[in-house]
Amino acid sequence: MRGLLPQLVLRVLAAGLITVLVAAGWVLWDTARAARADATVTATRVAGAIDARPDFVGLAFGGVAPTPVFRDWQQFPAWTLIAPGICVEFGATDLPTHRRCGPYLAADAPTPAWFVRLADAIGLVPDPIAVPVRSRRAADGRVTAIPDATVVVSRAWARTGDLMRVAVGMAIGGAVVTGLMVARLLAPFRLVLRGIERLRAGDFSTRQPRLAVAEFDALAEALNETAAALREARDTRTELTRRLFTVQESERRALARELHDEFGQCLTATRALATAIAQSGETTAHDGARIAEISGQMMDNLRAELSRLRPPDLDELGLEPALDRLVAGWRARMPAVRFSLRCRGDLDAVPDALALSLYRIAQECLTNAIRHGAPKSVALAVDVAESVTLVTTDDGTAKPEAAAGDGYGLLGIRERVDALGGRFTLEPGPKGMVATAVVPR
Repeated sequence: MRGLLPQLVLRVLAAGLITVLVAAGWVLWDTARAARADATVTATRVAGAIDARPDFVGLAFGGVAPTPVFRDWQQFPAWTLIAPGICVEFGATDLPTHRRCGPYLAADAPTPAWFVRLADAIGLVPDPIAVPVRSRRAADGRVTAIPDATVVVSRAWARTGDLMRVAVGMAIGGAVVTGLMVARLLAPFRLVLRGIERLRAGDFSTRQPRLAVAEFDALAEALNETAAALREARDTRTELTRRLFTVQESERRALARELHDEFGQCLTATRALATAIAQSGETTAHDGARIAEISGQMMDNLRAELSRLRPPDLDELGLEPALDRLVAGWRARMPAVRFSLRCRGDLDAVPDALALSLYRIAQECLTNAIRHGAPKSVALAVDVAESVTLVTTDDGTAKPEAAAGDGYGLLGIRERVDALGGRFTLEPGPKGMVATAVVPR
């Protein structure tokens, strides 16, 4: 797609060239009209001279003495009767006996062959003009003025060539000057366009300066207002999302505590009673053992759910041990997949709220890598520096079209990362998919 400035220059140049063609067409028409008019005037003058046959040559010949009538109309000087580029024939209709041509200074350069063919195709040379006359030599005599095709075409080429050279030069010069003027005029538009590109990239902090052109200044002001509104909306959404995650974690913590205090104690008591029944030796001992087994399975499931609701290692030991236990849990559940964890930097310096968000992000990234990629190895890496970078890499099936919310279940990760003021990407890696989350500390 071409830019605005090249398109404007090309259109101005095209308009100039069209004007040149129209002017050239007019020149050709005017040349043909002039040749037709010269032929008509010439035929009329010669016919009149032959008709008149005066007794004295008169002032037209510059003398006053009586002279015999000119024996032939060709005795008249050509410049007094015949226009340049016109040939005159006199005689009977089917057998002219005299022919004379007017003077014409031929052009130095020959006419191009293509122009000769064009002139022939458009009928540039007019038809001969015939005027009847009275003559003792021919009863049906007539004067025929014939435009010389070579002269007419040469004259047309001379006029058209000069016009086209000047007009084409003016068209090109006009296009260049117009391009320079439009480029200067559109300079503020490029500034506004860069501002729009920054808005599209998510940068709402840049403001447009005041512009000299009223329309561009109004556009820049509208862009500034849009950026301010978008920034306010983004900040509001970020704050609401942060509060939502805070409330969500609070509810999870409360739910984990209630399950542990109430449901966990009930299961413990049930398992103790079932063990006592199994050891009593009564007929119900087998049932008691079965109840104890089921209670134990329920306790294991409860611990797993409590760990998902609120990882105990995160509060007690910190982020790195919690991530290590998370990866160890995946190793236990899926021994066929090789899991690895690499941590660099001071993870203990990460604030608690950020540590919890990073744990949730890692939890979701591992879940999605296993669920959608069918990998043989999954690597989790956390680097703590000026910002915290969490990268999950797998060697499963790469899906270039994958995006957050498109079946990968990563919309929650993106919202959590956005709430932290970071960025999240999911893209194909060398062998599988690479999920990267970068958040400020």
